[in-house]
Amino acid sequence: MTENSFFTRAVLLPWLVIAATLLFQGCDDVNVKTSIGDSLPSDAAQDPDAESALTILTWGEYFSPEVVSAFATETGIKVEFVEFTNLDEMQAMLQSRPADFDLVVVDGGTLADLIDLQLVRPIDRGHIQNFGNLDSKFLGLPFDPENTFSVPYMWGTTLLAYRSDKIEAPEESWNLLWDETLRGKVLMLDDEFDIYAAALLADGRDINSTDPSDIEAATQRMIDQVGKLDARFVDIFKVREALIAGDCWASMTYSSDAAVLAEDCEEIAYFIPEEGAPLWLDSFVIPRESQNLDAAYRFLEFLCRPEVAAANSNDLWCASANRAAKPFLSKEVLEDPTLYLSDEQLAKCQFDAQSSPERQRLVNQGLKRVFDRVREEEKKPQLSLLIWEDYLAPGIVERFEEEAGVRLKITEVENSERLKQEMASAPDRFDLLVADEQTLRELMSLRLVHPFSKGEVSETASLMDLSFASPVDREFGHSVPYLRGLTVLAGRKELLDEVEPSWSLLWREDLRIGILDEPADMVWIALLGLGYDPAKATPGQIEEAGQKLAERFPDFASRMTDLFTGLDELEAGNLDLIVTYNGDAASRAAENPEIAVIVPEEGVPLWIDSFAISREARQPAIALEFIRFMGKPETAAESSNFLRYASPTREARKEIASELLDDPVLFPSEEMLSKCAFVRFPDEVERNVHQTISRLVKESRAPEVGANDATSEDPNGSLADSTVGEID
Repeated sequence: MTENSFFTRAVLLPWLVIAATLLFQGCDDVNVKTSIGDSLPSDAAQDPDAESALTILTWGEYFSPEVVSAFATETGIKVEFVEFTNLDEMQAMLQSRPADFDLVVVDGGTLADLIDLQLVRPIDRGHIQNFGNLDSKFLGLPFDPENTFSVPYMWGTTLLAYRSDKIEAPEESWNLLWDETLRGKVLMLDDEFDIYAAALLADGRDINSTDPSDIEAATQRMIDQVGKLDARFVDIFKVREALIAGDCWASMTYSSDAAVLAEDCEEIAYFIPEEGAPLWLDSFVIPRESQNLDAAYRFLEFLCRPEVAAANSNDLWCASANRAAKPFLSKEVLEDPTLYLSDEQLAKCQFDAQSSPERQRLVNQGLKRVFDRVREEEKKPQLSLLIWEDYLAPGIVERFEEEAGVRLKITEVENSERLKQEMASAPDRFDLLVADEQTLRELMSLRLVHPFSKGEVSETASLMDLSFASPVDREFGHSVPYLRGLTVLAGRKELLDEVEPSWSLLWREDLRIGILDEPADMVWIALLGLGYDPAKATPGQIEEAGQKLAERFPDFASRMTDLFTGLDELEAGNLDLIVTYNGDAASRAAENPEIAVIVPEEGVPLWIDSFAISREARQPAIALEFIRFMGKPETAAESSNFLRYASPTREARKEIASELLDDPVLFPSEEMLSKCAFVRFPDEVERNVHQTISRLVKESRAPEVGANDATSEDPNGSLADSTVGEID
């Protein structure tokens, strides 16, 4: 079963294949029209009195336009398509208008239903001389054992697609769809065979198992998936949209779609899971009340020609059920391992066996429980949170949802600029947000955050260490602190072991350096590196810092990267040194002994992220409840332990791991803290800072390919490239 609604591949190549084939066969001065006409059976020869239109009920854009045009040119028969978006819609259309269609494209499971309902007529193979070109692997399948009613068209697998920019080198297993770190980012197809196949395979069970305990285990697995991962069951069109937009990070999809999705969006990758996959076969059937049988058979005969089947397959990037088409397939299609599987892979894959009524009864009962859980979840109030990427400890969201009886919808952004854009453009989309002190100040000035009423957060605020209060909201009038951190340096351990911890390392021309996509922080750091106190900076010093940054990083704008891109580039060996945040850098260093983190001796920017409620929050009461929940000592300690950032809750320190408390990168000494400050420039130089940043970005040149002092070849993560992920 497949739904190919968009295919943008060039259509010239398939017809070059046809033309080359004709030349190879020695057909001098022969065009496509002549070659097609030559293979028609005598009783289907072109007749000027033939019906002028053939109506096909099908998925959207499931035929090469060139193939359809060639058929119309050869036969004089116009082809009209009526498109459906799901199989239920198709079956309803066929049942209500059986005489309106001459051919229908169906999957195996639906084919069996149509046969039972007597909605299709037997195929007269005498009118399809090329039927013998079809691969025997796709004949005699359980849904039509004698191929009495169907002519195979395209086949493929249901596989797994994911966002490679969000999930790095995942294990090629169906279990990815049950990875709880992907909460809110998983979609399942709304097809009962496919979803049960995925759940069964993930547990190491047989796709077509009839064992009640297997069906029950798969059902419970999907119920848990809805509750723990907020997974949803949607059609292929929503899968496509969500993957491309970055709202979905892992999903089932069809092999016929996967390559096209990956071509349209380079961040999409896909694989056939190692456990195997469900197979699908789309076939043609002729409705019982078709009014144009002659045209239907002529079209089927035409599509069964090897060169035509290959042209169609090449254009749509699908695997053809026509065995004789293989010599005419493009090298790219034929060698795509997710289209034409190896014998080893194919042995792990199965079609729907159309097993016993008892199994179907168990599946139907299971599906009811799964979708009852979906409806139950969707009835709950929804809290919408805008937050940095990967900035919540696993399990916290699920626990809050269970305690509060709500659903949490999380929208993640990569930097403060994007967060401000999201809030400014649609404040009513979010109930709650996490913002650094500079962003909070701007949102407060724009009146985009909701002021707390007296006493609303007093109990939570009383648990806080006042030194953690945001400098722009020390009385907790608009915000409550979440986590505190430092902006530091991370680099190759062999480098940092040999140097003094200083911001002056940024000026070394021999180092490949990555800088954060927080330009105000970079101006502050440049001032520290020049020996100035940023909190007392003069216009002249601001100018000097800007010039120093421009000289050292002429590609300033493109060199700025988000936190995770910088760490990835450092770990990959593409950078020697990066400006980064202490918690995430320490986490990466704990996993990779070749990375070290230092706190420069001049002092570092201090930052604090706080919760605030949107001015147009739809669920302000639930937002307050979440803030109080996150401020509890046990929850705050859990966040600190997992994310490796300091908690503002005093009592949380008792539950923070001792190795974290003893790490000077995470919990610096009082002496070092005295040198740290929030990035807040004197009011009289704010204008100078903005002008300097604007000039740095505007005058930034493109990086030189091959430059050895920067991550020059891939400017991912710049402000212009920041992305947002969301699932409704």
